[in-house]
Amino acid sequence: MSKVVKRINDSNYDEVLNLSEYAFKYTLTEQQRAEQKIEMEKQTIFGIFENDQLSAKLHLLPLELFLGKDVVPFGGVAAVATWPEHRRKGHVEALIKAGLEEMRDRNQTLSMLAPFSISFYRKFGWELTHYVHKYYFNPVDIAKVNVDGRCVRVSFEHANDVLQSLYEQMAQKYSLVMKREFWWWEKRVLSTDDHVIIYYDRMGKATGYLTSKVKNGVLQVNEFVFLTGDACKGLLEWIRNHDSMTDQVELNVQPQDDIVFYFHNPKIKMCRESYFMTRIVDFERFILSYPFFRTDKPFKVSILLQDDYAEWNSGGWTLFIQDNRVEKITKNMDPDSDLSITTNIQTLTALLFNSESVERLHTFDHLQIEGDIEVAKKLIQPLPPALLDFF
Repeated sequence: MSKVVKRINDSNYDEVLNLSEYAFKYTLTEQQRAEQKIEMEKQTIFGIFENDQLSAKLHLLPLELFLGKDVVPFGGVAAVATWPEHRRKGHVEALIKAGLEEMRDRNQTLSMLAPFSISFYRKFGWELTHYVHKYYFNPVDIAKVNVDGRCVRVSFEHANDVLQSLYEQMAQKYSLVMKREFWWWEKRVLSTDDHVIIYYDRMGKATGYLTSKVKNGVLQVNEFVFLTGDACKGLLEWIRNHDSMTDQVELNVQPQDDIVFYFHNPKIKMCRESYFMTRIVDFERFILSYPFFRTDKPFKVSILLQDDYAEWNSGGWTLFIQDNRVEKITKNMDPDSDLSITTNIQTLTALLFNSESVERLHTFDHLQIEGDIEVAKKLIQPLPPALLDFF
C-alpha cells in the first residue's frame, strides 16, 4: 500500500470537508461548504493519500501576530484530522514535518495551534503559552458607578475602524495576539447574534468595547477591551444593567485585566483554562527580530538547543545582543558568553513568551543556566501572551 504526502488543491476540497465533518462532528450546509472552499483558497493544505484516497490532512493559515508593537508572520495549524481506520500510522507526524518545512520556506518563524491534546503536540515542539481567563458572576456583583461617558450599540459595518483601533491598542500590550483583518472579524469573530458595544468617554473618544450575546439565559461577554478605567467601569455598568434579564454572566478577560477587586462582590468564580500552544519554527530568523531583550550594555548569550522535528534549530548558538536586539548570531557555543542556557525548543518558547518564568523553568529542571539567574531575569522581559481568537 503506497502512502503519498501532497499539497491539496480544489479537486480535493470535498474530500477535505468530508473528513472535517466526521472528525469534528458537525454538518455543513451547501452554503457553508461554498464559504469554506473560498477560505481554503487562502490556506496551504497538506494531505496523506493512500491508494488515491485522502486519509489525513493538515491546514496552514497564513496569519500575523503582535509582539508588543511589532508585527510578525506566523503559521496557524488547524483542522488536523485522520480517518479512524488510518490512525496510528504516523500520518500526523509526516504532515507536521511537511508543515514545518513549508512555514520555514515562507518565513513564518512562529506557529500556533489549538491542541486537542497538549502532550501530543508538545512532542512535536509546540508549548502551552495561552490561557482563557473567565469570570462567572451575577450582574448585581458589579458595583454601581457613575461614569461621564456612554455605551453605544454599533454594527461592525459602521464601526470597523474604531473596533480595529481599540483592538490593536490592546494587542500591543501583550505578545502573540493575532492581528486581524476586516474579513476575519466578519467571518471568524462576530456572529449574527453578537451585540457590539463601544464606550465613548465624555470627550467623545472611543476607549473600550465588548462583544456579547445571551445564550440559554446566560450573558456571554466574549471580548472585553478597555483602555482606561472609565471605559472599564462604563462597560461593566452596561453588563450590570442586565440584572432584570439574567443572574448569570460569563466574562472573558485578558491576563493583565484582573478587575474583580473592583466588583461590589469580588467573591465570584474565576477560571483559567489552557488554550493555545506556540512553536518557534525557525529560531535563527526569529531571534533576530525578538523585541523583548533588555540590557544597557553589549551582552553575549549561548544557547544549546534541542529540536527533534526542526533539525535546523538544533545545536549551539551564540547571540550578540546590543541595544535590546540580537545584532548577530553564530552557530556555535562561545565559551566567553555572559550567560549559557541549555534547553529544548518547547521550553525556550515558554521562556521567550512569558508563559513560564526563568526562575520556575530552572526550578523544575526544564532549563539549565550557567551564570547568574538574576541576570537572565533582567535580560528576558517579554510581555505576557494573550489571544482572543480561535482557529
